[in-house]
Amino acid sequence: MSVATASIVSADEFPSAMESVLDEAGAVEALSGFSRIIIKPNMVNSSPPPITTDARCVAALARYLTERLNAEIIIADGSGEGNTIVNMDRNGYREIGVPLVDLDAQPVRTYSDPRAVVYREVHLPDYLEGAALVSVPPAKDHTITKVTLGLKNMVGCLHAKHYGGYWSYKKSQVHNGDEDQIIADLILYLEPHLTVIDARQGATGGHLSGVVPDPPLGKLLAGTDVIEVDREACRILGHDPDSIRYLSLAGALRDSRYDRPHSGRLK
Repeated sequence: MSVATASIVSADEFPSAMESVLDEAGAVEALSGFSRIIIKPNMVNSSPPPITTDARCVAALARYLTERLNAEIIIADGSGEGNTIVNMDRNGYREIGVPLVDLDAQPVRTYSDPRAVVYREVHLPDYLEGAALVSVPPAKDHTITKVTLGLKNMVGCLHAKHYGGYWSYKKSQVHNGDEDQIIADLILYLEPHLTVIDARQGATGGHLSGVVPDPPLGKLLAGTDVIEVDREACRILGHDPDSIRYLSLAGALRDSRYDRPHSGRLK
């Protein structure tokens, strides 16, 4: 599947760039038929963009979907640090005008998949059940996994009740083991229906303290295949996508599936 890409310099260009990439990516077709669409930004903490997803990017996405689909549009995440809703408020998400949901405040449901290597069982917010998932992270380097993009953004959906405790980070158990394989396993449960990556600025050198490159990356990407979108974002960040181990592992897991029982389409 192709990855739609648009050039973007100013945040004022988000609405036009978003329309361009989502039209090309077939977003309406991918999300049609769902009564609830969950926009999942990267709200790891209260930091401003590009450490977290720019609210102006999310606003452009929410408006596009609201104008074209008869569905409830929700913005939801489970922050790694601090209170999710407070973090969203500090970054201007309240002004978007759609409901904000803290996934860690929702009841938990357990899912299993024998094809997973590490996470043969996962504990996820019941709120995700039956919804379409749209992953909307910023494009960032990561100090452990090299990059954090559309697939790794799904770590925020893991319920803090079950995935904290390794250190203060509320999803810290993902670091307690083979993190690349853990992220890859998530494609069996949480594969997004649509991935949009805000690479208008980009963050290089780290996921919490990275800096905007000079010049900024200047791109917005979208597609229905999270691995392909992430691979293209790797190139834009200056990485060989074949060097990102969790993407290779996720691709192998997805290719081995005999059906799609989860894949972000939780039963």
